[in-house]
This record gives sequence, C-alpha cells and structure tokens, in this order.
Amino acid sequence: MKPYPQEEDVFGWVGGLLALVYNIPQIYIIFKTKKVDDLSIHSWLLRIVSYTCVLIHTWLKKDVALFYTYLVGFVQCIIITIQIFVYKSDCNDKNGLPDESKPERAPDASSSDDDLA
Repeated sequence: MKPYPQEEDVFGWVGGLLALVYNIPQIYIIFKTKKVDDLSIHSWLLRIVSYTCVLIHTWLKKDVALFYTYLVGFVQCIIITIQIFVYKSDCNDKNGLPDESKPERAPDASSSDDDLA
C-alpha cells in the first residue's frame, strides 16, 4: 500500500468518510433508547461478512483510501452488532418476553380443558 494518500484518492477519501456518517446516528439512538427491536441481527451479521470481504479485497489491491474507510465502517457495524445482542436480551428481560431461542408452543386448537376432564 502507498503510505500516503495520492491526489487522485481525494474522492475516495471524501466519499468513504461521508458514507460512514450514517452509522453514527444509529449507534447513538440505540445507546440512548436501549432499543433494538426493529433491527435484524441477520442483516447486521451479513453486513459484517460483506465488510470483511471488501476489507480483504482492498488490502490485496493496496487501496489505502477504501481500506481505512471500510475499516471504520466495519468497526461501527461491530459496535451496532454488540448493541443488538446486549439490548435485545435486556429488552426481553424487562418486558417479560420469552427468550427467542426457546419459542413457546401455542396451545393445540384441537384439545381443550373440557377434553381433559
């Protein structure tokens, strides 16, 4: 990798930095509200895999501008993923909701309390 940005890399740096701004409000709102009910852990994990692939690609291509901007985005996605795990379980505990890993079975419609007597 080139140690210093080149003149032609300006648009890569500016575009990459502007693209990363959208994660910061999400991190802040999750931190303040402690709510992640509307976020999908699956989509965030897919984003992390995507960022990992792009980071490897930019490292191999020696594109400094993209590597470091994607690295910052990757770290932000890790932070949001941690928030999802922390606040999702905290929200379920506070609201008395069942753990998602143990789905409750719905009562069988064909049987009733009268059948048991």
